[in-house]
Amino acid sequence: GPGTIDAEGIRILRKDKLFNENYCTVSAECFESMPNLRYLQAEHVNFHGTFLCFPTDLKWLRMRSCHFDSPPSDFNLEKLVILELYNTNMAPILINQVSLRLK
Repeated sequence: GPGTIDAEGIRILRKDKLFNENYCTVSAECFESMPNLRYLQAEHVNFHGTFLCFPTDLKWLRMRSCHFDSPPSDFNLEKLVILELYNTNMAPILINQVSLRLK
């Protein structure tokens, strides 16, 4: 539809040493225009905003050194196949949701 991005995968990597900031900041609302997103890799990212529009069809979620201002407790992980978490404050929430799904 109009205003949507037809991407199935996106990488958000903060590796630029020219800036003093260690993290880049991403609004959760930016994912609202990516309904077909299946793969998300984020490294050194601060996420903020509401996560009601976060992609629900993700099959692979990889996060390294990511921080959520207010970690959502209702991520839809129904279709998730691969979950990789390293040093993120979302780890306990996501792992709990996956373990509940596997019971």
